[in-house]
Amino acid sequence: MIKQDGHCDVFHVLKDAGLHRTSQRVAVLCMLISAENPLTGTCIFNTISMGHQKVNKATVYRILSSFMDKSIIRRIPTGEGTNYYEMACRHNPVHAHFYCRLCKKMFCLEPLTLSQAWEWVANPDGFKIEDLNLNITGICNHCQEEK
Repeated sequence: MIKQDGHCDVFHVLKDAGLHRTSQRVAVLCMLISAENPLTGTCIFNTISMGHQKVNKATVYRILSSFMDKSIIRRIPTGEGTNYYEMACRHNPVHAHFYCRLCKKMFCLEPLTLSQAWEWVANPDGFKIEDLNLNITGICNHCQEEK
């Protein structure tokens, strides 16, 4: 469901996914809905903990796993073993990401159109593509200026 500001409504997302509304799930989902860029599980845990919400790191990762199982969020891996998470809804279509290996930030790039996606990936031997995950690693503008 859509809120006035064009984002998903936390309570409708949980209800539609068949998940009980707990304060921890609401806190994690609120962070992901309002995030401008993908977040790590550690970032989510640290932010919720600083807000004086009682939650442990294992619970945050269990919540993220359950959200992925229900296709509420998607995971974006880095080549360094860190995973980032973002909403997987109509407000946030599949798109490429840029990961800065210096500051460890993940940036969203413009979504690809279907025709652009087909230019990136051929569909050989009858494979069915269900997800396109393009991640680019390098050094962001801010880190280049700091050098």
